[in-house]
Order: sequence, then C-alpha cells, then structure tokens
Amino acid sequence: MQHSQQVALRHSLFEPQPRLGIGAKRGALAWLPADVAAADAAAPFLVLRVRRASLVEDALESLAGNTPLSLLKPLRVVFVGEEGIDEGGLRKELFQLLIEALFTGGYGLFVWNEEVRCFWFSRDSLAQEGAADYLLVGLVVGLAIHNGIILDLKVPTLLFSQVLGEPSASLESLKQVDPELARGLAQLLEFDGDVEVTFMATFTVAATACGEPKTVELLPGGADRPVTNESREEYVRLVVEHILLTGVRPAFDAFRRGLLTLCDGPALSFLSPEVLEELVCGTPHLDFAALQANTRYDGFRETDVTVKHFWEVVGAYSTDEKRALLAFATGCDRAPVGGLGKLTLTLQKSGPDSMALPHSHTCFNLLAMPAYTSRGKMRDRLGIAIHNAKGFGLM
Repeated sequence: MQHSQQVALRHSLFEPQPRLGIGAKRGALAWLPADVAAADAAAPFLVLRVRRASLVEDALESLAGNTPLSLLKPLRVVFVGEEGIDEGGLRKELFQLLIEALFTGGYGLFVWNEEVRCFWFSRDSLAQEGAADYLLVGLVVGLAIHNGIILDLKVPTLLFSQVLGEPSASLESLKQVDPELARGLAQLLEFDGDVEVTFMATFTVAATACGEPKTVELLPGGADRPVTNESREEYVRLVVEHILLTGVRPAFDAFRRGLLTLCDGPALSFLSPEVLEELVCGTPHLDFAALQANTRYDGFRETDVTVKHFWEVVGAYSTDEKRALLAFATGCDRAPVGGLGKLTLTLQKSGPDSMALPHSHTCFNLLAMPAYTSRGKMRDRLGIAIHNAKGFGLM
C-alpha cells in the first residue's frame, strides 16, 4: 500500500461516529450519554496522563468519558512526574508499554502459542468477564491506527478477518491459533478404527475458571455423549467453533467494539484482512537497502568504518536476525506501511571503541553503539544485544 493511499484510507476510516462516552469501571462497561461525557470539546488535543506504576488502569481512566470525536483529536501523552514534551516518542512508548502490559502483564487476557508465535483470546471464564480490559485493547489498536503508530502485535490474520465481519471456524483457521490441536482434530477425522473405543472422548473441551481446570460442554448433555465415527465431524466443528468463536465471544465482541468505536468509517468495508493487519502491524517485507538510505547518523558519518561494518554485518543477517534487529531498535519487527523507507533509524555514537554492547531507545528508533573498529567485534556485540534483549512477543 502506498503512503498516500494509507493516509487517505486512514482519513476515511476515522470519519466521526455517533457521540458515545465510555464508563471505565474495571470489569464492567457502560456507554454513557454524551451530555455526561467528561471530554472538553474545546481542547485541541486528546491528552492521556498515565503513571508508569499503574499504566493500564490510568489509561483506562484517562480514556473514560471521552467521545469518539474527542478520541480522534491529535494525541499527546504525559507520564506523570516526568519531564518531556510529546513529539512522537512518548506516544510510541505508551503504545509499546500498553500492548506489552495488556498481553503479557499478568492480566490473563490472552494466551501465547509458541509454535505460531501469536496470541489469542483467553478462554478462562474470569478473563471473559473483563470486558473493559478487552475494550481498552480495541481502543488502543484504533488509536494507534489513527496516530500512524505500528504496533508489535502478535496476533493471527484470523483476528482481522473477524473484525471485518468474516468469522471463520475451519481447521485451516484453527492452525493460526493452535496448530497442535488442529493436527489432532485432523487425525481424528482421518482415523480408520473405532473412534469411540480408541479416543474415549465426549462432547466437551477443557477450559479454566480463575486458573483452575474445568470442563465445558459443547452442547447440552455433551459430557454424556461419546464421540463416535458417525459424530466426529460434528464434534470437530463444535470444538473449532468454541476455540475461535463461541468460547471467546465476550472478549472478542468487547475488543471489536473498542476498535470500531474509532475505525468504523466507510472505507472499512473495502479492506481485506491483510490490509487491516498491515495498518495495525506494518508490513512483513523488509527492504534494508531502503532503511540504510533513510538512516540518520549522530556522532558518526556515513563513511566511518563503524558505519560500514554495521551495514555489512546487517546485510549478511538472515530474515529472523533482521527482525530481531528491528525489534531491538524500534520495538517492532515489521516495517511501517510503505516499507522501511518510511522509517527513520538513527545510528548514534555512544563513545570510542570498547566492548560495551549497543543499546537502543525504541521510542525514537535510535540505536547507539561505540565506534567499533573491527567487523568481528561489531558482529559479536550487536548479535549479543539483539538476541538477549527481551521485548514484547519475544517469549
């Protein structure tokens, strides 16, 4: 997608919607009439004031009472007790911290699958009651699109299909969320023997309630109904529907409601799931030549030996290593919409040659390192840094 097309699309997506306020009491959700919404219509910016120690709660509170029209104002972020003017870096940092906290911060809202390296909605009954939290995730994603901020969001394309009203409950779709379960169900369908005797399964699935295991019936009386050769197709269909649709419906509906609070303009109906994913997560194609051409230098010159060694080392990286470098330097392992040529990386000199490791300021896409004098040292120090910096999604 070209940058100009993306700007036009974003404008169309964010046409003002009906005035609604958000009541943000944790664990419950209420839509308030506009006349009790707390947003100041005269304010030129949407200002989010948050404390690092209570980031999610403060963000939820700060968003409460704003109308969708207010949420579409230019965003400014204030970290309480810290000096700093938001010229883009604080916004990016807030989104990075919010996404990390909401997905991995102990809230239990999402479950990570290591094989596909993606999150999906938790089916824990307690998580399914946290509508306000899931709505906040949807609002964060919508705000990020509106403010042109790419999120390091590890979710399957299936999620964006469902946001667009294209629910899918097939084994192929399940592979995006839980490929091991999908393989097991496929084997069940292909099994030549006696399914009831061999598998001893009933029309139930395992789940949790407040972290404790429980059994959920896929249909009334399912615990007493065995899966047989004749009923296995129905069983597989119900399991897939439970994992992808019915078992996570309260959470998904709240998430979608939050996102569509901001992104329900006429252009939405023309988007494919892949294009919506690109707007949120960036593009997976990595053109490092374009990144190099757009890189700025602070303390270095483009002709310095350290800079030459850096690009030689990076040029020899595998795709996974390039993604690790991007995640280390920018907080996201994908390119923004329009490609890496739209990303401005700053390579900063942190001192003379030494054994110190590179470090980064992801809010400003800044990578700082000593003036390494050898290619071998550059390869060693940079490799250690990018592979040992734990970031969101690098579980």
